[in-house]
Amino acid sequence: MRPWLLALPILLCLPTVAVPSFAASRDFWIEVRSPHFTVISNSGEKEARRVADQFEQFRAVFEKSFPQLRLELGRPLIIFAVRNEESLKNMLPAYWESKGRAHPSGIYVSGEERHFVAVRTNLEGENPYEVVYHEYTHAIMELNFRVLPVWLGEGLAEYFGNSSIRENEVDIGKISPHHLRVLQENKLIPVEALLAADSQSPYYNEENRVSIFYAESWAIVHYLMLNPDARKQQLLQKFITAWDVSGNQAEAAQQAFGDLKKFSQITESYARAGNFYMAKVNTSVKSDPRSYETRGLSQAEVSANRALFFVHTRRPKEAESSIVEALQSDPTLSLAHEAQGVLAYTKNEFGPAEASFSKAIALPSPTFSAYYFAAMSQLHGSPGAVNPDCVGELEKAIAMNAQFAPAYAGLASLYSMQKETQAKALVLAKQAVELEVGNLQYAINYAHVLLNAGRFADAKTLAVRIQKAARTPVDKENSDQLLASVDEFDLHAKRAAEYEERAKRAADSRSRLSAFDSPAAPATSEPGIKHPATVADSAPQTPQSLDRSNRTEYMVEGIIAAAECNANTSGRVTLTVNGSPMRFLYPSLAQLQVVEGLTEDSGNAPPCQDWKGKRVRLFFYKTKDKPYSGELQTVQFF
Repeated sequence: MRPWLLALPILLCLPTVAVPSFAASRDFWIEVRSPHFTVISNSGEKEARRVADQFEQFRAVFEKSFPQLRLELGRPLIIFAVRNEESLKNMLPAYWESKGRAHPSGIYVSGEERHFVAVRTNLEGENPYEVVYHEYTHAIMELNFRVLPVWLGEGLAEYFGNSSIRENEVDIGKISPHHLRVLQENKLIPVEALLAADSQSPYYNEENRVSIFYAESWAIVHYLMLNPDARKQQLLQKFITAWDVSGNQAEAAQQAFGDLKKFSQITESYARAGNFYMAKVNTSVKSDPRSYETRGLSQAEVSANRALFFVHTRRPKEAESSIVEALQSDPTLSLAHEAQGVLAYTKNEFGPAEASFSKAIALPSPTFSAYYFAAMSQLHGSPGAVNPDCVGELEKAIAMNAQFAPAYAGLASLYSMQKETQAKALVLAKQAVELEVGNLQYAINYAHVLLNAGRFADAKTLAVRIQKAARTPVDKENSDQLLASVDEFDLHAKRAAEYEERAKRAADSRSRLSAFDSPAAPATSEPGIKHPATVADSAPQTPQSLDRSNRTEYMVEGIIAAAECNANTSGRVTLTVNGSPMRFLYPSLAQLQVVEGLTEDSGNAPPCQDWKGKRVRLFFYKTKDKPYSGELQTVQFF
């Protein structure tokens, strides 16, 4: 069951440029580990513990008030708490490279295997990290909900981000002075237009949080969360329930809020009144900051962590510099080699990435993400020759971090390729979905695993549900492709059954006739019968297979990058899959089956000289110890 935002205890409402080398730095860096966060700081132990404690308190707001929400991000959240603006400039040079650009007090960056925060500690005020808490709220909501309407997502992030953290309590729903000013000085967006806005709307600008869209969204969420009448009627929960069913914001708003003109008048009056409710959340449930584990960091450790931060903030030059620094200081540091691998991985340089990750997991204290990326680099780099070590590496990643959804999805895809492990694949694929319900791709991956297991009806049911749940253009495109794949699977399965039935009838017929023929005459299979291979697009993109009596035929989908057109001699076809080349050998064009579409019509297939740049499925037999991925049997254009 999906958690709903208002299924919570009643809150107490009260009226109202290049980075300088660290080799030259004399900063002393420490690491403080709280139950849910890691702080790396050059501001001293006291400040590092204070920052860790503040984040624990902010997290406790959700834990105390919304017990149904999942709060485990599934990957570490690492906070750089630096002592002054100069230190933050070294972490975020882009904000100081352009004249007139605002200098942030902090930043939040999400990544596949880590989340990063960078903040200054020498700041005054009740909530200097509002923008960071805003983004952390987004991360929690995205973990629990597939897609929230833009106004609701931003309104919630503004509502919680504007909180004051005290020793054992947090004030939420505080008045936002700049939002009030914007609301009082500007004409409000018509509520119908606000509720219908998406990421492409002219009202919405993610870079401009000081805007009427953010202010009005904040005010509406504030009203829904804290106004006694709105809470009594559970308006927010009603809206989310209706939105989840229909996917239509206007329809959901009318069902939940009633007459939208009247609702607009109520919320506008609320926004302009300036008399707001506020809530206090007791956060004494958090652990004692004096118990947080603390240790000093070596120069290599700091540089390696900085390198990973630079990779995630898209500063490859600074990342490379920090990697060199870390490896020169300590070539046996596993994290330094992992950072080198992550940088190569983001550039799609999978060979060098795999080499770096292999070094990382061979050294002491590798992370779960080093094992995960070691497997994924091999899968992306050599999709035609999957190394069995990938399974072990993904299993190790899960053993080290049981909350990391990407490893479950990757392992499920690998397990789904073998009949004896397909039951495990189904369990793993479902776990990935449950860990991150907000990521529709894991549900799509689960559907492909169902297909590989031959559970076509279940896959079709799930595909229809995914299509209904899709909200963004990308999700809708992916769900449409999934449904098409399911229909294609079903067609192939029916054709395979027909082929098998024809072969059985032919064999029975020959058996009956054998009484009149020579007993030495061998029975032969019906000519022209072809059993289709299993098709799948699930991540990671690796060849899918169907076991045969003697050999296993594989299928892979991609774009033809090059093809040799040799009518009577062997030739090569190069396929691009996820940016990586796969090379196949065929005996001759005369012996190669080339078809068009699901009907396998060879008459409409394009000539060899026109193959380049076209999307195809290649059916092949894998080869061992050969300089190519497999022996090509069939080329299917579609």
